[in-house]
Amino acid sequence: MVKEPATVEEVIELLERTHDVCGRLEPGNVPLHAAPQVFDALASVERLVSGAVLRMAGRYEEAGAWKRNGSKSAEDDIARKTGTPTGAARRKLSTSKRLRAQPRTDEAIRNGDLSTEQANEVSSGADASPEDEADLLDTAKRHRLPELRKRAADARAKADRDREDRRRRLQAMRGVRRWRDDDGMGNLLLRLPPEDMAEVDAALKPRIDRAFADARDAGRLEPVERYAADVVRDLLVGGGTDGAPARRTQAVRPEKKVIALIDLAALNRGSVEGDETCEIAGVGPVSVSAIRALLSDAFLAIVIKDGIDVLNVTHLGRQVTAAQRTALEARSGGACEVCGSRHLLDIDHNEGWALTLDTRLEDLSWFCWHCHGTKTRHDLRAEGPVGARWFVDRKTGERWHPPPDDPSDARPPPDGAADGPEQAELFTLAD
Repeated sequence: MVKEPATVEEVIELLERTHDVCGRLEPGNVPLHAAPQVFDALASVERLVSGAVLRMAGRYEEAGAWKRNGSKSAEDDIARKTGTPTGAARRKLSTSKRLRAQPRTDEAIRNGDLSTEQANEVSSGADASPEDEADLLDTAKRHRLPELRKRAADARAKADRDREDRRRRLQAMRGVRRWRDDDGMGNLLLRLPPEDMAEVDAALKPRIDRAFADARDAGRLEPVERYAADVVRDLLVGGGTDGAPARRTQAVRPEKKVIALIDLAALNRGSVEGDETCEIAGVGPVSVSAIRALLSDAFLAIVIKDGIDVLNVTHLGRQVTAAQRTALEARSGGACEVCGSRHLLDIDHNEGWALTLDTRLEDLSWFCWHCHGTKTRHDLRAEGPVGARWFVDRKTGERWHPPPDDPSDARPPPDGAADGPEQAELFTLAD
């Protein structure tokens, strides 16, 4: 049975009803046993309403009301009305227009299956590569937002056949912006092509890891973004934070390391053809010339598909080989395979070297110090796909959840950069 489209009167009635219910809601009066049900219901309403706003954005621009409101553009007007950055409003408007040619994505938004951020990623990826729309929708359902962003970026890059031209376009978009936000904080936005940002990431990461480790030794635990801000500031102007602990005598590996995956034929030819691979781990597809440019001034580890098959390397020692380490970093994108953190990573034997007496790539994982400690402390085993793994109890085989009253299993503050006017990141950190 086909339902009639909602009328203007019904939308206004919904607003009045929602305003009434939300205004009368007193969280302290909700019984604790019912709090999860109420929260889930409100979260569903939020997703449904934000999806409806997203779908209406294009129509709102057509109405031209933003001109009468004195706004410079429709996205500026939408940003003001929704209380979001202009960049986020711009993406919302673009997605709204694309949805007219993307019925499957539009239907998922109607049903409340996608958040605004997920819808933006699915729609932009499907716009560049329509055949990937179903896969992107499935990714949104099964994986976290960072994995969806990666796959959407891959879909856009795959559709951009001329990677050299793409590299030139991105080079022309590079820049730095500075502004002061509502908190009075100074902000610095650095925009670089992905291969250049990979070098920046590789240069910053060991310094951030050292600052993070020093703070942990001193009993301090803050979001990684704060240590990252200190590192960038010190690199630009010198000096250090007052009261900062003494630097360690044992340095975290200082060299830059960028991992490239490429077909030997593409490397020799200088261009990618067909389904050949040319990408930077954790970044995505790039041009062959970008890989060649990195050869001169970065520690570049190349995984060549026609070369040594590092995926089958096995040896009888406990230590991983250089080939296995490179393969691990390429496989995980240099991030913890459970929580996505990129800092203080350890290589872990999933089954334990004492049990297997060998070191096989398929038994190895990248874990951050917290996830590694949690796995060891509770005798757990990792299962699931790389980048979205979870822990199970070795004895029961059941999925493991941290005890709510055990502070040792509390997650540290998440990595990530604070949202700016364009919702951009200074450099790559886990979401």
